[in-house]
Amino acid sequence: MKGLAWWMLALMVSSGCATRTGNVDQRMLLPDGAARYEMEPHQAFVFPLPLDNAAPTFPVAPALREMPATTVCVAFIVDVQGVTSEVRPLEQAGCERGAPVAHLHDVVMVAVAGWRFSPAMFCEYPDAATRDRDWNGTGCAGARVQARSVPVSLAYAFTFEVRDGKGRVVSKKR
Repeated sequence: MKGLAWWMLALMVSSGCATRTGNVDQRMLLPDGAARYEMEPHQAFVFPLPLDNAAPTFPVAPALREMPATTVCVAFIVDVQGVTSEVRPLEQAGCERGAPVAHLHDVVMVAVAGWRFSPAMFCEYPDAATRDRDWNGTGCAGARVQARSVPVSLAYAFTFEVRDGKGRVVSKKR
């Protein structure tokens, strides 16, 4: 699929808790130059929904008293079964990269590789009026011509910091 509905995915929001590090909120990123999928008036897109995805935990580190907020970003594919694959560091403005943050990328990529989603769906209705009437925003509902699972690319940003000796991870989808 050429484009991957990036602009629609920016609406997804979910959160969780890291066991050792405090609150974790996902922040989805729109990668620089991302392709956009244009929908026809009779079509609808259903976002992939996260299924109890464990947030990355703060990596075990020497007893740091302070560490400035450091953001690392990853991109990945959610396939038609809702399985993540091709998890990789994302390089763009606002995302740290290189050797100094390699250990942070490692813990993020391990966590994200285990994430699962209900798959994204592409819904095609006979016409725009049917779509407007039947589509419920959370699934392909009502009289439809076709409903199919589609792969999508997602990207998330994770910010690590230590304040007063306590590690914290804040993560967001991009």
